[in-house]
Amino acid sequence: MSAARRLCQGRGVVFAFCLMVGLVLFSLAPAFALDQVSLQLKWKHQFQFAGYYAAVEKGFYRDSGLEVDVREGGPGVDAGAEVAKGAADFGVCTTSVLVNSAMRANNVVLGVIFQHSAAIILVPHRAGIHVVSELKGHRLMDASGSDDIAAMLKHEGVDYASLPRVTHAGDPRDLLSGKAGAMVAYSTSEPYLFEEYGTPYLFFSPRAYGFDFYGDNLCTSKQQVAKHPERVRAFRAASLKGWAYALAHKEEIVDLIRRNYSTQKDRKALLFEAARTELLIRPHLMPIGHQSIERWKAIAQAYVDIGMLNEAKLPEWLIYVSDDGGWRAQLKEPQLWGLLALAIVSILGLIGYRRNARVFGELRLSGVMSGLFVLLSIPVLIFILVYNYQQNSAAINATLNDVVTKTKQASIEDAGNLINPVAATLELLATVAAQDPTTFKQEESRELLYRALTSAPQIDAVYVSLEDGYHRVVTRIDDDRRRADSKIPASANWHSSYIDSFAGSPRRVRHRTFFDAWPRIVGNYDVDTILDIRTLPGYQAAKEVRALIVEEPSINPDTGYPIISVRFPIVKDGAFIGCASANITLNVLSRFLTSHRASARGTTLIANPANRTIIAAPDLHKIVRKQDNRVEIAKLDTIADENVREAYRLHSETNSDDFLFRSPQNGEEISASFTPFPGSFGKPWEVITLTPTDDFVGTLKRTNRQMIVLITALTGIELLLIYVFSRRLSRPIEGVSRELRLVEDLTFSHAAPASSNIKEIKELQTAVSLFETSLRSFSSFVPLDVVRKLIKTGTPLTLGVEERFLTVLFTDLEEFSGLAEHMAPNDLLAQLSVYFEAVSHAIAEESGTVDKFIGDGIMAFWGAPVYRDDHVLRACCGAMRAMRRMQLINVDWSRQGRPSLHLRIGLHCADVLVGNVGSSERLSYTVMGDGVNVAARLEGINKTFGTAICISDSVVEAIGPSIVARPIKKVQVKGRKREFMIYELLGIRASDDPELKASDDAVRLCELTLKASLHFERGELDHAAPRYDDILRAFPDDGVAKSMLAACLPPAEATTIAAPAK
Repeated sequence: MSAARRLCQGRGVVFAFCLMVGLVLFSLAPAFALDQVSLQLKWKHQFQFAGYYAAVEKGFYRDSGLEVDVREGGPGVDAGAEVAKGAADFGVCTTSVLVNSAMRANNVVLGVIFQHSAAIILVPHRAGIHVVSELKGHRLMDASGSDDIAAMLKHEGVDYASLPRVTHAGDPRDLLSGKAGAMVAYSTSEPYLFEEYGTPYLFFSPRAYGFDFYGDNLCTSKQQVAKHPERVRAFRAASLKGWAYALAHKEEIVDLIRRNYSTQKDRKALLFEAARTELLIRPHLMPIGHQSIERWKAIAQAYVDIGMLNEAKLPEWLIYVSDDGGWRAQLKEPQLWGLLALAIVSILGLIGYRRNARVFGELRLSGVMSGLFVLLSIPVLIFILVYNYQQNSAAINATLNDVVTKTKQASIEDAGNLINPVAATLELLATVAAQDPTTFKQEESRELLYRALTSAPQIDAVYVSLEDGYHRVVTRIDDDRRRADSKIPASANWHSSYIDSFAGSPRRVRHRTFFDAWPRIVGNYDVDTILDIRTLPGYQAAKEVRALIVEEPSINPDTGYPIISVRFPIVKDGAFIGCASANITLNVLSRFLTSHRASARGTTLIANPANRTIIAAPDLHKIVRKQDNRVEIAKLDTIADENVREAYRLHSETNSDDFLFRSPQNGEEISASFTPFPGSFGKPWEVITLTPTDDFVGTLKRTNRQMIVLITALTGIELLLIYVFSRRLSRPIEGVSRELRLVEDLTFSHAAPASSNIKEIKELQTAVSLFETSLRSFSSFVPLDVVRKLIKTGTPLTLGVEERFLTVLFTDLEEFSGLAEHMAPNDLLAQLSVYFEAVSHAIAEESGTVDKFIGDGIMAFWGAPVYRDDHVLRACCGAMRAMRRMQLINVDWSRQGRPSLHLRIGLHCADVLVGNVGSSERLSYTVMGDGVNVAARLEGINKTFGTAICISDSVVEAIGPSIVARPIKKVQVKGRKREFMIYELLGIRASDDPELKASDDAVRLCELTLKASLHFERGELDHAAPRYDDILRAFPDDGVAKSMLAACLPPAEATTIAAPAK
């Protein structure tokens, strides 16, 4: 190729690269569309619409080319309907777009601003309405558009349409004046005035009754989306940007509202609204504007369940699917640069391949195809993976937020249910006492107190205390109280007592009565007391404010567990005369918190941030702690839970209510949320929810991981397929060749090779598989070393032997014939298999070759076909291992009631013939010669002397210093004329292996036997006999000493010992 041509090609590549970069950067440029549009609010100007004010003031709309006319709403204005009929381009609508036919047919929800509805029913405490069902017959100050309110009322059996209505002017003072008994309000606004006035109130939230609807939504019409898609996209993006700014700069936007829009609310009220609004938007947990199709379906189903909608099917156009400026806007900056980097790498890879093709030489097809696939496909797959992970992460955060919010709301509702029923009961007792203060000075009144006590499981004690000091109480009796007072009868379950007033005498007595089953009395006693309920802080507070008082938790001295005291003043003719009180245990609330957690390992607590006191926790033991030998309520910074302490520390330092942190225990990510109780509760408590994100969203995260694995696997599979097919085209028998190389080393593959559809390759694979199977079977009958040598050298298997110095071993079982006669065949076979397995493994571990199995015996040898210099020592080690292992096996068999198999071994080394013998059709690789016969005779000699391993003098001569062996005597075996010395092998010298090491007794026995044997071999029988007798005294069961002592007594004329027959 000419230089000019290469230069042209190089310039072409560079031009293509520059063009691609230019297109990417050009795609990032925003599009502007100047236009005038209108935005209809659903109510009067307030912080509820702060994001739109911020978008106007900060120029976000203007930067998007929009001139926005923000129209104030109010009573009688339905923003969703205005959008549906085309009177407004955009509007703030509610979930009523699902049920209103006009809005359902035309409206499109661009984004959800309020993830939870702010709609509530507000009730002053004086109205006496404690549950939703009690709203029946009361006048309701109502405003249209709160479908979740209607759903809650219908669910609770209240006919919404039949309630007397009062015009809603948006002023809660109308409710305070008595104009209505209840008011449809927003939790972000109207409660502020009640708290400012110090007026006790309750509110009913649809969310607490299972109707968790979206709140304010930004919507437009189908026509706007179809005709002006860029306008819609730009308006949505600018609005969401405005909301993010407004929540980050609340005070600035509050001042803006009062300056440019409305002064109806003072600055403090708007800041109150701003804080409550952020709790409903949840910007820290999910993107502003996020909406979920699953959540919309759940809302639609709720409408169906209460009969407000016929079917839960959503209009296909309802949820706006925004590209937010296209894929370029969805990508985060790191993702964009990553994608650009991948494109650059791909281009440089192509340039490098073209310029270096000659350097690389001939390339394999598999390599070329795989490289092209990586360069062209991997960047796209990585982009898809990252984008999908981003979307899934947003869904995870939304789901987590929903469940955590529901958990917190349920905890607040349950805490209210813990106290509200008790308050109602105390109010009833106070009413009775006010009518006749002497009622509770009579014994009959304890029945009324008992009924009040048993009206709720959380009540531990109910009592009425009067200003004259008189006090009457009914309590439960549990094990803690029994332990605290030994006078309480063991069978008592209830207790009633009263304390005399100060009027009768300065000496006050507590009269105590105990019951097993109410009202059966099982005991009573009187005791002096100095208790004066009037001095307690809760009593004084009730006297001062003349209203319900809920005290902070305190430790019950009888039980050691925390209680909450609730007091209601008794007022007669305007004068305070006492208190009706109850002690509430937190067991019920703790059990509720245990069963209502956001996740399996989540934790929900209730605490008082003012003094850091723990009110309730799933584990009661964590609520209390011992300090200086006294029990006290645990605090957020001292509770025995590292995660709670860390969350409280971060909450205090950052002043953030919702955040993520790492557990100091194990480093896992935990979502923390601090939510205050509503002002109507009367106590500054808050719900703390800690949720391990992995525990809660584990399924979604596993899905993300599985998707990563799936895409990676698919990519790998594609690469593999390209590689496999190209290899099949270029080298179809490479796999077969690899199998043959494995066979050469006798490394048999247990995995079946990949099947081929090509006929010739398939036939070749079948042939190789048959060859491998045949060779594996052949190796089971012929020593592996022999087979390996034949394959390596290529020598044909023929008849022939060679002389070689080897070590030969024979084994046999003692009294096997007798055992075979009495044992069942299957039992005998099972034990023989264990014996053969143990001895064969011992031989193989020392590189020995098992020649054959002869009945109950085994023949083996060392030094062939692979010669080893240390074959004699290895043979002795193999014999010792076989013997020690059989001894352990016999111990186990004895415990099982099975007969033992006692092993005898003969070992000899000599020059023998080794090789293939037999016929031309059937061969056997074996050893033969006089040395083999000697080894067999030595095995039999064990029976004569009661030994286990009998070795010849040639073994001792070869490795004597390395073994522990004692001499027996010179013998002449059958077939040999010359006598030779035989020995008993007792162990391997200088070995720490428990299977080889000789015991101290064995070493001593060897030394004693050597001295006796020297005398015996010199014919000094008179000296030898005492030595053998000494051995028997030390080792009474020694067979060698017994035999040799017997040989010393009468003169021995011949020493020909034949191998005994079995």
